[in-house]
Amino acid sequence: MTVPPAQPDLTAPATSPGSRPIRAVDGNRAALALLAVQNVASAALLALGVPLGTSLLLAFCVVVLTGVLLFRPALRALTQDTRWRTPPAWGIALAAFVLAFLASRAFVLAFVTLFPQSADSVPQFLSRGADLWVLLLAAGLLVPFAEEVAFRGLLMRGHERAAGFGVAALTSTLVFSLAHGVPASVVGILPLAYVLARLVQHTGSLWNSVIVHALNNTLAVGLGSLLAGRLPANQEQATELLKNPALAVPLSIGAALFGTVVLVVLHLWLTPKPDPQERSAPGPWLSASLVAVVLFGVLAALATLPGVMGWLTSARDALR
Repeated sequence: MTVPPAQPDLTAPATSPGSRPIRAVDGNRAALALLAVQNVASAALLALGVPLGTSLLLAFCVVVLTGVLLFRPALRALTQDTRWRTPPAWGIALAAFVLAFLASRAFVLAFVTLFPQSADSVPQFLSRGADLWVLLLAAGLLVPFAEEVAFRGLLMRGHERAAGFGVAALTSTLVFSLAHGVPASVVGILPLAYVLARLVQHTGSLWNSVIVHALNNTLAVGLGSLLAGRLPANQEQATELLKNPALAVPLSIGAALFGTVVLVVLHLWLTPKPDPQERSAPGPWLSASLVAVVLFGVLAALATLPGVMGWLTSARDALR
């Protein structure tokens, strides 16, 4: 007689007895801590002349140390959670990555076509020589892992327990996108962040979002470094063509519609699976830490606007 495979018990607790479950405030504080430590540490190292890849790698080490010291109970709860213990579904993750990548780049194209000056403010992760490999390791794998633990592992899980799948997916998407500051980056990250949230909820595994996030960053860093200084000679002509007012609006609308259709397909496909932790601890999910992350993103975005950047440059020159 054939014995049917065992099915997961959806009524079983996701964490072991005696452990403190992940709270919304834990995720909010973890997201703020990661954002502050990662940016301050990497900026300080870069100011000292440390190469970009090495700076991000050392900043990651500081982030890990901070997490272990300040968020040990929450991290312990995460390692006992089903989201951590469920292995990845590589086929679903790869398919989601391809579609999310297309939607993300479509939204960036739509935004940059309407606001071409915004492209200059997008940070470039470029390096050379041995540091390029360190950059690929740090920005392509380690930083995505840390960000997934903070945003989809702790923040979203805490919000799911407090307010449900829908609210958690939207809040984690908004906060993660705004944390990148630059408007063009925020526009491109919004669809990717939403897919990461829905992918975790659909598969029940945090590792799928780690895979997609790592693939996206590795591809962006790799292509950026490979193509740096090797673009065709007629690039300026192509750029001027995109700035043509007669083409800007139709191209932007077409790219936005394409990205929206792909995102809708992903939304309908990646439906959340039942989870006993959803709304298991109804309560507030908004805290001062979450507000601080949002304010940081808004202020950083405002600082990259052309008018504000010009004023900041003039003020800096006046102080010299």
